[in-house]
Amino acid sequence: MKFNSKQLILTAITVGLCAILFMLGFKSPFGSSNSKGEESVALLSKFNGSSYIAEEKRKLSGALQDQLAELEEEPNKQNYIAIAAIWDSLKVSYAAAAYTFKAADLDKTEFSWLAAGNRFYNVANFSNDSAMMLDALQQAKQSYNKVLELNPNNLQAKTALAVCIIQGDNDVMKGVGLLKEVVAKDSNNVQAIFTLGMLSIQSNQLDKAQERFEKLIKIEPFNAEYYFYLAEVYAKSGDTKKAVKTYETCKTLVKDKEAQKEIDAIIEKLNKL
Repeated sequence: MKFNSKQLILTAITVGLCAILFMLGFKSPFGSSNSKGEESVALLSKFNGSSYIAEEKRKLSGALQDQLAELEEEPNKQNYIAIAAIWDSLKVSYAAAAYTFKAADLDKTEFSWLAAGNRFYNVANFSNDSAMMLDALQQAKQSYNKVLELNPNNLQAKTALAVCIIQGDNDVMKGVGLLKEVVAKDSNNVQAIFTLGMLSIQSNQLDKAQERFEKLIKIEPFNAEYYFYLAEVYAKSGDTKKAVKTYETCKTLVKDKEAQKEIDAIIEKLNKL
């Protein structure tokens, strides 16, 4: 397949979008790992959550170690939540998630399992350690499955589970199936539509991506992120006029000056096409 100069310029523009998204605080629902099959299993085998937490404990002061040990002497929901709060204060998010999971395993309620799933989901989303990320995805997936056993209509859990399956198990079709179930029940579910839109961009199904992000800006007309991705879709599709107009709208909705400058630079390049 040959690319003309216009396509090459558009490709160069879209390659730089991640930097702007980082400045704006936007996060794709998919991490950077491309691990598959045996590689994923190998990465998982490199991470041991218990060993990781034990190592983090050894870094603590004697007083904090004693406080944690005292709380663990009586394993109950309240104590595990208190331990999670301590790890939160120390910014050791994996340990906080692990103890939230322990609390859920005792409480066995939909709310507790959802809290555990969300904790591990966030660990996976922001971890720079691929092995930890995959472990967290598996823990999140287990938690969300527990939620859905208790309430099959919990769409938040089903949407997050879909992402865990896509990113952790590399089973895109199964994940998409779950997302479509969510949209079938709630046609305006922004997280499910957003995730399907991101998948459409990644698979270069630009017509589907356009449809989904156009719907999102109708649902949430002041969400800069949705305009940003829609502009990317227009640019990739070769519709520079719509891309420029949409980037300009996005710019009005963001406050970060550096991000605004980067958007201006993209608009300038598009206007030269």
